[in-house]
Amino acid sequence: MDDIKRLCSLFIVCLVTLNCYAGSEKELCQTPRNKQGECRVISACPPLLSILQKRPLRAQDADYLRRSQCGFEGTMPKVCCPLDGANEPMSTTTARTVPVTEAEPADSSLLPSIDECGTDTQDRIYGGEVAGIDEFPWMALIEYEKDNGGHGFYCGGVLINKRYVLTAAHCLKGKELPKTWKLVGVRLGEYDTDNKIDCVGPPDRQTCAPPPQDIPVEEGIAHEQYDPYDASQYNDIALLRLAREVNYTGFVKPVCIPRSKTLQSKSYATKKLTVAGWGKTETSSESNIKLKLNVPVKSSTDCVNTYRQANVVLRPSQMCAGGERGRDSCRGDSGGPLMSYEQNGADQNWYAVGVVSFGPSPCGMENWPGVYTRVSSYVQWILEKMRR
Repeated sequence: MDDIKRLCSLFIVCLVTLNCYAGSEKELCQTPRNKQGECRVISACPPLLSILQKRPLRAQDADYLRRSQCGFEGTMPKVCCPLDGANEPMSTTTARTVPVTEAEPADSSLLPSIDECGTDTQDRIYGGEVAGIDEFPWMALIEYEKDNGGHGFYCGGVLINKRYVLTAAHCLKGKELPKTWKLVGVRLGEYDTDNKIDCVGPPDRQTCAPPPQDIPVEEGIAHEQYDPYDASQYNDIALLRLAREVNYTGFVKPVCIPRSKTLQSKSYATKKLTVAGWGKTETSSESNIKLKLNVPVKSSTDCVNTYRQANVVLRPSQMCAGGERGRDSCRGDSGGPLMSYEQNGADQNWYAVGVVSFGPSPCGMENWPGVYTRVSSYVQWILEKMRR
């Protein structure tokens, strides 16, 4: 009973609920591993109860239990119990075996392991454009100080470890960026920029996120070969070193970047990837609420041929996605991510595979996809620029 009470306290701070639906006989749901389950009180779910009773309770297991929550029966927490009775989070409590083809470079110790990066709840209703309050917890807003002393967010990025945010070089020295503006900080854990405290849900079951983390930028590192006046925008990638370490929470986590040869060789052509952000750019601010959108990746040939019409010559270090009328990466931020959800053995992780670079004007033009900097082409550059 003490364990169950402890789980109650875990759920009080949990802001993730599963999308359950009522069946004719059972209250069915989807587990964090995307398997079918039944929403039951924790005491009636032996696989999850056994996890709760382990000592010490690992952080990964506590997170899994939070993500399994699907309601309450009185004061008793209910969890999405896998119908096959499997103890799903076993992979978080045993050593991972990474295939040789997925081995990561030895010099990548500054980046989080796949047990720590890119973990996010997948029990979402995709197709909608408003992101969940705790969805994509690596999303960053970049703050500028204007010449009149005012402040605003005009670019985005992603957190890749406790001290670095990945963004676009044009957010540091782009031709559209006013010379008098100064990049001063990064905001993490934000959802609605109009509110100091973000809350969702009906008043009687409202869940709220902690205040976002505002951290000064200690150093901006744009790629040395980036030319803001080059129409093709090669090497449009940058790092921001934060003045202090980020405090990881359920709302602030790092994303993965593609370090293995297998991931770096992927083209993603014809696949749908996800772009997210608030629509903040150097010249506009579209939304106060975090948005998301799935966009199709175009083949390199199609992308090169399309942009050749505008006298833009693209390289393999760039990729294209979008091109659907009214649905494009301009719904995200300049410098924000193009993301892929990848299978890693028994686990799944989000990877930042592209950085929003440029696109057609106006955005959302049919058959004119947005252009992204391909992150896999710059992993070694990223590692060389990072320090402890």
